Amino acid sequence: MKRAEALELFQDRHSKEAETLTEEFIKGMETGVDTLMEKILCAFGEIADQAQENDKPMCVFFLFSLLRYDLTQDQARVRLDVMDGSWFLDREPLYAECDLTFLFVPYFRWRTELLKDMREYMGKVNKYDVEHMVQGEVMAAVRRLTQLLRILFRSIEAQENFARIPKGKAWEIRFGEYRDYNEIILRMNREPRRKEEWLEKLDDEAASRKLQFSWWHEITLSSGSCMGKRLDYIVFEKCSLQDIDFGNAHMAGARFLNCRLERCSFRQTNLTQAEFDNCQFTDCDFTEADLQQAVFSREGLEAEWFDEKQQDEMLLSGGMEE
Repeated sequence: MKRAEALELFQDRHSKEAETLTEEFIKGMETGVDTLMEKILCAFGEIADQAQENDKPMCVFFLFSLLRYDLTQDQARVRLDVMDGSWFLDREPLYAECDLTFLFVPYFRWRTELLKDMREYMGKVNKYDVEHMVQGEVMAAVRRLTQLLRILFRSIEAQENFARIPKGKAWEIRFGEYRDYNEIILRMNREPRRKEEWLEKLDDEAASRKLQFSWWHEITLSSGSCMGKRLDYIVFEKCSLQDIDFGNAHMAGARFLNCRLERCSFRQTNLTQAEFDNCQFTDCDFTEADLQQAVFSREGLEAEWFDEKQQDEMLLSGGMEE
């Protein structure tokens, strides 16, 4: 048997185990939410103390990075680098760490099992192959963790340790690998924006992709078609939205905070885990919208706006199902 064949057999043999690990990791995230947030908020507290000690006037970029070299030692330390608007050119960045090993224990256990099993392949599968398999699954788990943090960080501004960090009207939080691939968790921008910018981005296909994770604050937006566009995790805060067609758009995790919506269509829109907090609706259409785990404030809602399936899937603020 050649090495390539042996490696393929080895990977196929353990593919089902990887699926089980995913389920175990997700369950661990769900049961360990409080511990996870405690560790992250502790890191933010360290950053707040450093900012005060160093008289750092403004923090703009918050980058959480899983340190790969720790994974080989059965550890999952996450480094938090905080920088000003110059990003990695910041000469005095702030730094803290949090230990998330408790989430990744199943993967370290799997590595031990793989190292033992590879002996059957008489050197044609080695420890580097095992490490590649384990780290591949770990990074897939990090992407799932990122999705959870996008929900948990919705209320991050209300957390004392984070609130103590000096920030301006625009800042963002990312999670990924150290100075490598990372994803946006939250992008805040309360800087004044022009109404024309909204329409310009919608009309320009390349620019419209940047609407994901964008933040619109205290602005009146009228008209414009978002049909089929990717608007995942977009945020409208204290906005008036009039005659906007969000039909068939991808708006998973989108947030509408203290907004007034008039004659807006969400027909067949993906609103999975979206949030409508303290919003007022006038003649809006939610026909066939995907409202799985979408959260609505109870006040002002009418049951007739939603079909039976939607009412079963959506949530009301306070955690009760419709």
